[in-house]
Amino acid sequence: MGSFRKRLLVLIIGLVVVTQTVTLAAVLASTAHTVEGRAAQELRSGGSFAQQLIRFRAGQLANGVGVLAADFGFREAVASGDVPTILSAATNNARRIGADMVLLTDIHGKVLASTAPGGAGQGISLESLLSEYQGQRDLPIFMVLADRPYQFFLAPVRTPETIAWVAMGFLVDDAFAQKMRELVGADVTLVAYRHDGPARVASTLPEQLRKTIATQRTPLSQTDQYPHVGHIGATDYLTFAQRIDGRGEFVDVIVQKSMHEVLAPYRDVRDALLLIDGIALALAAVIGTLLGRSATRPISELVRAAQRIQEGRYDTAVAASGGAEFRSLAATFNTMQKNIAEREADITYQAHHDPLTGLPNRAFLEKQLEEIVTASDTTAPLALVLIDMRNVSEINASLGHHVGDDVLREAARRLRANVAPDDIVARLGESQFLLVARNCTSQRAPLYADQLAGVIRRGFHLEEMSLQLHVAAGICLYPEHGRTTDELLRRVQIAIEDADEAWTRAALYRTGGDEKHRRRLKLATDLRGAIDQNALTLVYQPKVAMESRSVRSLEALVRWTHPQLGIVSPGEFVPLAERTGAIRRLTSWVLGEAIRQMGEWRRGGLDVELAVNLSAADILDPDLGDEILQTLRIHRVESTALLLEITESAVMRDPQLAARNMQLLRMPGVRFAIDDFGTGHSSLSQLSLLPVDELKIDRSFVMDAAHAGADAATIITSTIELAHSMGLRVVAEGVEEPEAWNLLRRLGCDYAQGYLISRPLPAADVPAFVAQANKLLPASDSTVLQIRALEQLAGQARR
Repeated sequence: MGSFRKRLLVLIIGLVVVTQTVTLAAVLASTAHTVEGRAAQELRSGGSFAQQLIRFRAGQLANGVGVLAADFGFREAVASGDVPTILSAATNNARRIGADMVLLTDIHGKVLASTAPGGAGQGISLESLLSEYQGQRDLPIFMVLADRPYQFFLAPVRTPETIAWVAMGFLVDDAFAQKMRELVGADVTLVAYRHDGPARVASTLPEQLRKTIATQRTPLSQTDQYPHVGHIGATDYLTFAQRIDGRGEFVDVIVQKSMHEVLAPYRDVRDALLLIDGIALALAAVIGTLLGRSATRPISELVRAAQRIQEGRYDTAVAASGGAEFRSLAATFNTMQKNIAEREADITYQAHHDPLTGLPNRAFLEKQLEEIVTASDTTAPLALVLIDMRNVSEINASLGHHVGDDVLREAARRLRANVAPDDIVARLGESQFLLVARNCTSQRAPLYADQLAGVIRRGFHLEEMSLQLHVAAGICLYPEHGRTTDELLRRVQIAIEDADEAWTRAALYRTGGDEKHRRRLKLATDLRGAIDQNALTLVYQPKVAMESRSVRSLEALVRWTHPQLGIVSPGEFVPLAERTGAIRRLTSWVLGEAIRQMGEWRRGGLDVELAVNLSAADILDPDLGDEILQTLRIHRVESTALLLEITESAVMRDPQLAARNMQLLRMPGVRFAIDDFGTGHSSLSQLSLLPVDELKIDRSFVMDAAHAGADAATIITSTIELAHSMGLRVVAEGVEEPEAWNLLRRLGCDYAQGYLISRPLPAADVPAFVAQANKLLPASDSTVLQIRALEQLAGQARR
């Protein structure tokens, strides 16, 4: 029996050794493969990043050389052959972006001037690069000059014909390779292959290793398309080589990491597993020695339990027989199994639920919706209702994120309490909730959406504050509006974009909305480029002082002609800029161009005031005042000549902050006007606290009053009397007919603006129009003569 027990013990220990050894070998092999694969992916990403960095530097060079080529003084120096001035301007421009060299060539590519040390590049010809530039202007240029590789970008110097070419370049050297290494996390080598000479190498590798790379006859980018292990000197490296897209000399970027460094995580895991394996083997030997033959049964049970845990099955408890040690081990297994199950359940819950509101998140919703759509009977109606609280971001900015979080939690609670038991409510975005309503018809869906939006908006009180939420809802139906999850989610988002942004309104997806959505996306994307590239224009509409019958002020209006879509209405792209966060950039461009033009007119003898429109985001921006005052100083325009127009609704979003920002501009002399007065929801007490100089009567009241609208005439009369009692001037916009002009004169309106006077004019036509208007209008004493003069001016403006 003792011999049998010994043999059984040896068998048990042998089986444990074999099992753990095989398992350990498999785990280590898998770990090594995973570590190497991850490192290979990092090298590929590093190669892609290097390409992006090269293109980013090309963009820097393009901007720098474009500014230099467009500089008037530089062009004059080039035209006159003033080399010192050329080199001075080139050096200053190069210093702004950190460029290492600027070359000036004639139109045949011969280098005329160079800022490189020792005049590198003098006398050589870049004619081949000029010919390549005509076809591939967006690619970087590489060339070895004075035995040093450079990255260039070319631009023509025009006066207006092309008289020369200017090139600006960065040095491709060890410092650049070191910068790449810091960003990529691996050794970087840049190899420039000359057409008529040896390769030039910039690298973070030791000198001896880089010489090995430089002497290779065949570029690595032509032989190794994938990461591989190769020998460089006496060291093994995981290497990935890639040809940089460019012109001129061929340049390869080689990203490398030593295998010792690559396998460092593997060695840590290996050592830990070996330690664990050794402990486990020792434990097995002790247990086998103490328990002998009786140990086989509980060990088998524990092995099966471990396998169940590995497979993710935690529902079966471990019940091991044997001594107290095995029972304790089984209890530990059960505790571990329970804890793992609870952690996985918690992780799964967190992965599918929003931590703030406790609602399902987008991932869970998409999964559930996919199951519903896949298994749904096409005759069963299904509605998606997307609810968006438009002003949560403003609440965060003005009251703090903790208040915004409370708003979202309360909105989620109200939605859960007011939906059907079978409906799914999920948080889709920062301020968006999505409801999936089963058996909801096209007739019921809008009512249901409006009801839920009203539930969220009604009686919202937090921290002793009464909040007014701007809630909108978008609706799409299955299967009418889509049969896949992606289609339904995309189209419900399109539907909400058609909803009213200010007040609650449920919008149902309309066929053809995808094309409108694509147009909005294209406009939103291209608008930023149009702002950056000065592709927008300003036109100016005169305002006539009705008492003196003279033109002393104008309003700047922005216009955009899209290269593919043609003329885009400001009513389309301005709200789009507000929704996409581009409104401040648009306003900055308009202010800069308007103030620049006003300065140009004033230097030419035209003394006029100019009005510019601001959005809600602009007037609530604390940096607006400094930007405006700095622009006025740059163009030498008095601050009193600028009038900023803001709507009632923009001010009422945060009256206190708006008043504070307005006052900071009002002190230096900038004036303000309330635009579209009468269409908002402001009170007289609130308006009286604002530093306002003018009220602009909305065009709808002016046009209604011109057609014998008694209510509109009463509103205009009340507005004029109110404004004058507060010391404010009144401007009526939308004056298009003589009847409106006569009515406004009788009521004492101060200024008139509209097509009866003039359509918006290009900047070049303004001086002549103002001169003609100030000649004709003051000379017209009677109303009839005034109308004739106005019609003559309007006809001149149309021509």
